[in-house]
Amino acid sequence: MKVNRDAKSYVALALLVAFSLSACSSNDIGKVNAGTTLGPPDGHHRGGRDQGRPPDGGSQRSVCEALQQGPLNNAAHGPMDNADLNRDGTVMRDELEAFMDQGKYRRITLLTFFDLFDTNQDNKLSDEEFVKVDPPYGFDGTDANGDCVVTREEVFAYANQAGRSYRKIGLGQFFDLMDTNNDNKVTATEVEAAHKSGLLARF
Repeated sequence: MKVNRDAKSYVALALLVAFSLSACSSNDIGKVNAGTTLGPPDGHHRGGRDQGRPPDGGSQRSVCEALQQGPLNNAAHGPMDNADLNRDGTVMRDELEAFMDQGKYRRITLLTFFDLFDTNQDNKLSDEEFVKVDPPYGFDGTDANGDCVVTREEVFAYANQAGRSYRKIGLGQFFDLMDTNNDNKVTATEVEAAHKSGLLARF
């Protein structure tokens, strides 16, 4: 029985087209898997980086919004309220030590904390560096220009805001400044005196 040559040609052509389309798709997938980025061209894609971030009063802010806006659930006396673990209005030194043990970053200055993650020392946190920040909300409020990139200059300015010197000297030294009578506790009276002197901002 004779096979129609035109039919054979059509079948061969169809197979060739199907193979070409499949090869193109595989090449495109390979390029993406090899590292082709689909995000913003500036290299500062922040998508998905809010995993592990605790809720700010139920807020569903993006990472970029939190970096610019800062914490939403500030206590009235800032870190002194947070370190008052038994909520009796007085921060004992052992309470402060326990509070700092909950997050080792609380024992160091904010600039030192930044330097831990700026591994290439270019004074800004790349995506690769930022994803290693622990806790992930450690730089909330530092992004002054709202470009979703944390720079050392911004962290320095943030640490030097009036009434927030604990960011630049660490909580341990800050406690010593507030404990004016050196009895290893910070009372409500000492907290109020710190507010009035400008040592501690009102939140």
